[in-house]
Amino acid sequence: MTFAHYNKRARNEIPQGHPLARYAVTGAGLKLRIHPLAAALAHDQLTRLDTYLAGRDETAAYLLRELGEIPGLEVTPMPDGVKSSWYALTATYRPDQLGGLPLEHFHQALIAEGATEFDIPDSTRPLNQLPLYQHPAHLFPGYPNTRPRYRAGDFPVAEHAHTHTIKLPVWHREQDLKLAEQYVRAARKVSEHHKELL
Repeated sequence: MTFAHYNKRARNEIPQGHPLARYAVTGAGLKLRIHPLAAALAHDQLTRLDTYLAGRDETAAYLLRELGEIPGLEVTPMPDGVKSSWYALTATYRPDQLGGLPLEHFHQALIAEGATEFDIPDSTRPLNQLPLYQHPAHLFPGYPNTRPRYRAGDFPVAEHAHTHTIKLPVWHREQDLKLAEQYVRAARKVSEHHKELL
């Protein structure tokens, strides 16, 4: 049963031809429970949390500073007084600064440069685009089908954010700064050579 599992697991475990396959991206919810082994590991590491978060702050500050200088990427610094746990760092992709280069081509070039942790969010999309909200009756048979469906364009700000977002993890170890530097170099190279990708 994949109800309430992460979307990647749901996508792997529901066969493509299954009637519920199109709902896999939602996982029909989030996994809000923890495995006992993961709980034990987390408990053991809790004393190091402040060190991990400080490392992420350092990496994030570097990435924000450096990625913010690269044409085609726009990052938003954290407001004063706000502290993030830095699950990921998101950037807004600006195709207008790179001759209209599609985000997918920019992303493929990053992957080709070895920056494989850059990601285009798929499951984290505007809810109105998910099949769960377009065709809920397949999962909820008692749900009336007479309800108006959301259409593309109903939430333009969310839709624009989704189609123009690229993200990468924020690592926390001191040696991870070298990895962050490699990712910045890859992004800079792709940006500088964007005309070759058009």
